[in-house]
Amino acid sequence: MAKASSEKQFNNFTKGLVTEATALSFPDNASVDEDNFVLERTGRRLRRLGVDYEDNYVKKATGHSETVLAGTRQSIHRWNSPDGDTSKMIGIIRSFNKLWFINLLNASPTTEYLNSGNALTITGLANSDIQVTTINNNVVLVSADIDDPILLSYNTATEAVTQENLSVKIRDIWGVNDGLDFDERPTTLSDEHFYNLRNQGWSPKIISTCGSDAINCTFTTLAEYPSNADVWSFGKEADTSTSATYEKYNPEIMDRASQDNSPAGKGHYIIDALHRGASRVTESGIAVLPTDKENGNFSTVATYAGRVFYSGISSVITSGDEESPFYSGFIFFTQVATTPAALTRCYMSADPTSADISDIIDTDGGTIQLPDITKVVKLVSTKSSLLVFAENGVWEVFGDLGGFKATSFQASKVTSIGTESPRSIIEVNGSVAYWSRSGVFLLSQDSVSGRYQSESITLTTIQGFYNNISNIAIQNAIGMYEEQENRIRWLYNDDEDYATNNYINKYNKELILDLTLKSFYPNTISPLASASPYISDYIELPRFTADTTTEDVLVGTDVVLAATVGVTVTTSLRANRRTAYSFLVSAGTDITIGRYSNTSFLDWYTENSTGITYSSYLITGYDIFGDLMRKKYIPYLFMYFDRTEDGFTDVDGALMPDNPSSCMVQAQWDWADSINSGKWGTSFQTYRYKRNYIPTGTSDTFDYGKNIIVTKSKLRGNGKALSLRIESETGKDCKLLGWAVLMEAPARP
Repeated sequence: MAKASSEKQFNNFTKGLVTEATALSFPDNASVDEDNFVLERTGRRLRRLGVDYEDNYVKKATGHSETVLAGTRQSIHRWNSPDGDTSKMIGIIRSFNKLWFINLLNASPTTEYLNSGNALTITGLANSDIQVTTINNNVVLVSADIDDPILLSYNTATEAVTQENLSVKIRDIWGVNDGLDFDERPTTLSDEHFYNLRNQGWSPKIISTCGSDAINCTFTTLAEYPSNADVWSFGKEADTSTSATYEKYNPEIMDRASQDNSPAGKGHYIIDALHRGASRVTESGIAVLPTDKENGNFSTVATYAGRVFYSGISSVITSGDEESPFYSGFIFFTQVATTPAALTRCYMSADPTSADISDIIDTDGGTIQLPDITKVVKLVSTKSSLLVFAENGVWEVFGDLGGFKATSFQASKVTSIGTESPRSIIEVNGSVAYWSRSGVFLLSQDSVSGRYQSESITLTTIQGFYNNISNIAIQNAIGMYEEQENRIRWLYNDDEDYATNNYINKYNKELILDLTLKSFYPNTISPLASASPYISDYIELPRFTADTTTEDVLVGTDVVLAATVGVTVTTSLRANRRTAYSFLVSAGTDITIGRYSNTSFLDWYTENSTGITYSSYLITGYDIFGDLMRKKYIPYLFMYFDRTEDGFTDVDGALMPDNPSSCMVQAQWDWADSINSGKWGTSFQTYRYKRNYIPTGTSDTFDYGKNIIVTKSKLRGNGKALSLRIESETGKDCKLLGWAVLMEAPARP
């Protein structure tokens, strides 16, 4: 019978992992399954390096037991230019209730602990995440565990870090429940109503026609006290009894001019946003008032438009009343932060109850209430707006022309797809990616309106893969942007026993999104059999290291002297980093830094001088070669690799190649998913040299004459569809460029 034949070439794998395709229409250049293969933008696939400690690593004792660490949080946060010192970039390492500080500009950051190597203890910090933002070279830190935000400051001269509590202040725009209708004038004065009147501008400093407090003057004249609708300034009259003309408060004039159709303005008192009751007593001097305390705390913070924004309160009110605000949808913003004091001022400077100056100005602080929000998870500052991520959606806060101002801003809902995963939210040049229960979403700005729009980036790619990630793993996923490669990386945990109280910051899986290719690929970090280190967080590193060197000043070969002391000069040294990220690593009760660095393809080798191997593999997409009916035969399979061998090492008298490669291939016919199908072929080696290379010695650089290795192999078996399992070999590299086949089939099915 005549045969039909064709050739097909696969010269890249740029689509990465794809689960959203049928077995009959699988896209080219994609895999149905894979792990531990790096996808380059060129389409080349590289075996990932093993995870290990950084060069010159130092382990730091946390001071906590393994039991404590098992049930608590660990993370690291970046602090740029502390105290304006560009030679420092601090990594704030959080372990339970302690903070350590390292210099990320050091080539080996764990060798340079700041603050004399001592940790700061954060009172109250337990098992909630922390979030930080930088403003004016200082750090503001919040957590649901601690009552107030904390300001971290760095002293360049002493390398000391100090902490200061920030009590967020607001104007009391609510007052207290005094049991009165807003237009009711009582004949007795309760402490609650007395406070409300004071908060509505009825100051003891007001000059009255009675010669007494304006509140009491009102009762003396009208036989009743002012209502919550009365405004004292409506009762002003000119006093011409002296040569100097000034105004006095006259209750009768106020009574005639009164407009009791709406409550009077409030906000004379500036009070603590969380400890409202105690603060009202302190500010007013009135002893008997509702204790009114907000037990929820700020859990997210961001810097935007020269201000600090606070939010994320899960509102739980103690001893409040009907006027107590429910903060779950509130965002507090400070005045423009020109001074440290402004970091607490979430209010307008002018007294809104003043009869003279009561106008809000552009630079004032205040609050934004988004009543539809259930709980704010994270605030993210972008180039043009502030994004508010909540459990039930995403909102955008933005200013009018000229930027965000207290006098002019807007808020709009972007999407109803929210998130419970604050640390999965990653901003990339104005766009923002995040994990939700239903997939990974990307927010990007509309080219016409400039407003944000939402789209799923997993729905047509890896939705099936993503759906197998547990909700708790999604909630605690953490991410970072790898700028050099234009990738977003996320860490998560797929262990069945993964839980909040069981190493919540222990990560064994990584999902990478190449933003250039719009493609995903995964990694698995293997644990040692016992007492294994583990990854706790990403560390976003600067792209360079900074150091100094001191050298003698010479004339010829002679050292220049000042008196009897040699003259020296200090020179700054900069060097590029291999990668722009690493990992915070927990090892027992210690912390250190690790990265992908082991060229023997072993995870955690340095920990026990043995490490653990891992497999790098991918299964190519199902290929029917344009025909569903005919059986196909593949007489020849061509594989293409980058050569990795670059030298030789003497091993017991034998010269062994340095950095050897391997690539095992197995044919899988007819969509078979098990060896029991009888349609899986035998795995065989496809990385081979056509001729033997005889080295001259250990200095030989393996000059083979070709950098590309091409092999031709017979492929056994047949079927209507073909996929290939491509897999690494223990201890060996694999740099795959592509593959090609010669296909033959009967002329008729």
